[in-house]
Amino acid sequence: MNRRTAVTIAVLLLVFLAIVVLTRTENTPAPTQLSPTLPTATLANTGNGTRGLENNPGSSVVSNPGGGLPANAPKPPPPPTNYQGCPATGDGGDPQLNTRKNRTDSAPWYPVAINSLLNLQWPKGVERRNRVNWTRDDAVVVAQYEGIPVQIEGWLAGAKQQGPESCNCHSADDVDNHLWVVDDPSKDRNQSIVAEITPRVRAEHPGWAFSRVRPLVDGQTKVRISGWLLMDQEHPDQLGKTRGSIWEIHPIIAFDVLQGNQWVSLDTGQASRTITADAEPTEDPNLPPPIVETPELGALATATPRPPMGESGGQGITRGPIQISDIFYDGAKGQNEPDEYVEISNTGSAAVNLQGWVLHDIFGAQQFTWPNFTIQAGQKIRVYTNEVHRDSGGFSFGSNAAIWANKGDAAELRDATGTVVSTFTYGNKR
Repeated sequence: MNRRTAVTIAVLLLVFLAIVVLTRTENTPAPTQLSPTLPTATLANTGNGTRGLENNPGSSVVSNPGGGLPANAPKPPPPPTNYQGCPATGDGGDPQLNTRKNRTDSAPWYPVAINSLLNLQWPKGVERRNRVNWTRDDAVVVAQYEGIPVQIEGWLAGAKQQGPESCNCHSADDVDNHLWVVDDPSKDRNQSIVAEITPRVRAEHPGWAFSRVRPLVDGQTKVRISGWLLMDQEHPDQLGKTRGSIWEIHPIIAFDVLQGNQWVSLDTGQASRTITADAEPTEDPNLPPPIVETPELGALATATPRPPMGESGGQGITRGPIQISDIFYDGAKGQNEPDEYVEISNTGSAAVNLQGWVLHDIFGAQQFTWPNFTIQAGQKIRVYTNEVHRDSGGFSFGSNAAIWANKGDAAELRDATGTVVSTFTYGNKR
């Protein structure tokens, strides 16, 4: 072999080797950027077919297992609260869980898809165990997402008033309302996220009475729920039956209803102040800027306390000069108490025509609609249960039974457009 032939063969071999190397490089996947990991934990089924890392102690939990939830969202600790003498820790059960259920604070809300919450996993070891007995690894896994302020949109597949619970000091009157929220009105509760209205928050939202919420379970009304993401470890037996996850939104802090193309507050019937343009639920972990809720009629328990109004010792919230100023609820005339009354005041400087305005018992079905009547500036009128007094307007519900419960009740006043302009609550029936 001469020198020229040897050089040619060497060049050809080098070209061949270069081609092989390039081909292998192109067919080799790029290194995957690993997500931050948490301590090892055995994760449970989520109830909708998504499996966790069961029986695999060598696996790690990635930072965003379900998608659609912010990995580094602020999670403020629940503030201590006391309601009707019941502390945030309740009177039994799991005090740490009760404290989270009984929070009343607000926050910027992160819009997320319901499916993101249904896909979110949890450690199997937390189920049916008080938090004081959780392992450190399990607690860290839950803490990654628990306490995120979230917002979902969907339809109610059910609503139910619960009975006495330890979180509410086993009160028979101050109970939670359970809502089952689905992302399609054709779905059942077994594909839902549970969201709960608690007495502490409902006390500041008379418009959230169960009599107002239950009719929303109609398969047509879309709702928007904002509240705190919570791991309720007590109900794994209901997976695939009455819930799709033991992650909950608990408690609900803001409640809006879609009317036409506009979100309106369930409290006021007016445009919701939680809305932000183009803020839609998303599966993208890179969420849009958070929605910041501002106080509105029926403000949160963390807002400035309202002064007592009227001799009954109740409290009122008003928007405008026409307001419910008092409720005389303990009538002195027999069991049917016809002398009960609601007092309406015009605190403004101009007369207002009340034709078509409605006074409604939030916890009952009774309502009174005004005929053509003008309330003068500074004037006070009364609507009696079953008496007519011309000196105070001559208005009556015409009810043969007492309307206003002595233990506690709530009334709301709506103008002719259906907008809530005033509410008044007293006692502890919230």
